[in-house]
Amino acid sequence: MSIVKKTRKKVGEYLLKKEFSAIQRKREVVNFNDAETIALIFDATDREDFEIIKKYIKKLKGNKKKVRALGFYDGKEEPTLMSSKLEYDFFSRKQLKWYLKPNDPIIDNFLQEPFEVLINLCMDYKTPLLYVTALSKANFKVGREHSKFAPYYDMMIKVEENTKLHVFIETLEKYLTMIQPKK
Repeated sequence: MSIVKKTRKKVGEYLLKKEFSAIQRKREVVNFNDAETIALIFDATDREDFEIIKKYIKKLKGNKKKVRALGFYDGKEEPTLMSSKLEYDFFSRKQLKWYLKPNDPIIDNFLQEPFEVLINLCMDYKTPLLYVTALSKANFKVGREHSKFAPYYDMMIKVEENTKLHVFIETLEKYLTMIQPKK
């Protein structure tokens, strides 16, 4: 990674930490079966992973869940296959500030929605998706374990380093359906 990219990432993470400290939201543990609104954020750069996400959204909608998904394409231009649909939107490097914070009305609207559950499906942490996770007003935020980013989550799932996305989704669902919130 070049020194410029490292600097952008470090500055972005530092500014995110400051901005996150001012966020107020209602935290609430939610059993996955009881959740009605689910937000998914994901890395849309890999076409195979994107296909897995599309199938997962279809499955969730089949289970009567209201789903919104936000994908980050780590390139300058979004491929045409990523045109917005009702359940998902996309952003790319063009919609980032120089320190990697997403800067687009679509993202601002997404951040304001009070989802019951937000799931970060990014297998390798990307600063733009970390911003969305941290600044979201979602009640219950879930993602892959990374001790450095633990403050931005309510629950983190530990999986092996090279775990495939579909395996992570299965593991995530298993644990989210086991949760029994206090009444």
